[in-house]
Amino acid sequence: ETTNRMNRLQQQESENEVHLHQIKGDIEEERAKKELLDVQVANSNARSTMEGLAEAERVRSFLTALEPDVPGIEQRVALWDTLRKKDALDAISNGGAHLYYTPNDVNLSIRSGC
Repeated sequence: ETTNRMNRLQQQESENEVHLHQIKGDIEEERAKKELLDVQVANSNARSTMEGLAEAERVRSFLTALEPDVPGIEQRVALWDTLRKKDALDAISNGGAHLYYTPNDVNLSIRSGC
């Protein structure tokens, strides 16, 4: 009886050690995943920052270059907006998307001729 009890205790201790090692492995795996996510977020933020700075520089260059010919900032910004809309339409038209316009989108008016 005592031998059986000792064997069961040793077996339970072994199972506990195995389970403990599995838990520690899971903890390390989760830490590694968190570290990977932190690095991915940092890279994504850095990439977004660089893209934003590049876009800001394009806008600034465009507005500055037009200043001698188009003195009003509102007009230059309107030109920039028009070009950006054209770029967006080009991107849409090169894809498989369908684009629908409303009369307000195209400044459409209907006149009846008599």
